[in-house]
Parts: sequence; structure tokens; C-alpha cells
Amino acid sequence: MTKVVKFAVSFPEENFKKLEALRQQERLTRSKVVLQAVELWEKSKAMEKLIRKYEDGYKKIPEAIPESIAWEKASLTALTKEEW
Repeated sequence: MTKVVKFAVSFPEENFKKLEALRQQERLTRSKVVLQAVELWEKSKAMEKLIRKYEDGYKKIPEAIPESIAWEKASLTALTKEEW
């Protein structure tokens, strides 16, 4: 069973009002809203880390110019066939 810990959090009044409106609209407890916010923050940080890793990979081994041109042409060809 997961151990639950209670703690107090101080919020600026305006942020608290937004939190209250959101949780009432979604019919969630404050605990659930904070838990979901923390989980979303963790996912966001993990995604940022993956993006940095991806960017670093391209900095170390960039695409060759001919390869980039081929990708650009393929993209343009594929996208022009789509109805926008």
C-alpha cells in the first residue's frame, strides 16, 4: 500500500482561486489536482530531457546536405497531396 503524506502548501491568492475553480470544474480533490500537476511536470521534464538528447545527437552527427535535401523534397511532395 502507498504511504500518504500530508503537507501544507502556500499559494498566491490568485493562483489558489484558479486552482479552486479548476478542481471544482473537474470535480477533483486538491490532492488529486496537485498530484496530477506533479505527474505532468515529471512527464514534461522527461520530454525535455529526451528532446535535448535528440538535439545533441544531431549536433554530434548532423544530417548530410544531400540527405536533408532529399527529406525536404519528400516532405514537400507528400504534403502537397494533402487537402488543407
